[in-house]
Amino acid sequence: MSKAKANYWVDVAIGFAGLGSAVSGLVLLLPGDPTVGILGLSYQVWNNLHTWSSLMALLGVVAHMALHWKWLVAMTKQMIWPARVQRASERIAEAPSGNAAATGLSRRAFLVYGGAATIVAGAALAGYRAIFANVAEASQGDGQTTATVQGAGVACPHNLVNDPYPG
Repeated sequence: MSKAKANYWVDVAIGFAGLGSAVSGLVLLLPGDPTVGILGLSYQVWNNLHTWSSLMALLGVVAHMALHWKWLVAMTKQMIWPARVQRASERIAEAPSGNAAATGLSRRAFLVYGGAATIVAGAALAGYRAIFANVAEASQGDGQTTATVQGAGVACPHNLVNDPYPG
């Protein structure tokens, strides 16, 4: 697959995931009865749709940045050190075409960028887990299961999540 087609499909995926995240986020803001839900889907389904579409959009953005990494690095260098980039581009123009430094990403740079991306992804996952570490399942008397946040200041007296009318 060519790079242009890969860019197209990654951008289409980001668009659909972003649209799903936006629509489900707006639905979660609407007031309503949490036991009935909205448009025939429960709040838990909307919440799952929102979470997974947001994660897919994030994954698509990471893929998009990976596909455009050379451009991002070049533009960042140009914005921070404009004179230095100009001198480097003059050297590259004078370099022979077989020079590996002038034509592509070295193995060392690839490992550095890959390691940095792995660290960022790990930190994002750790932050995601830390945010939701206090969510526990609590059972109501009628057999329904809803999530409650442990350690929150004031809990809903009815043990509901996304209750539009806090108690």
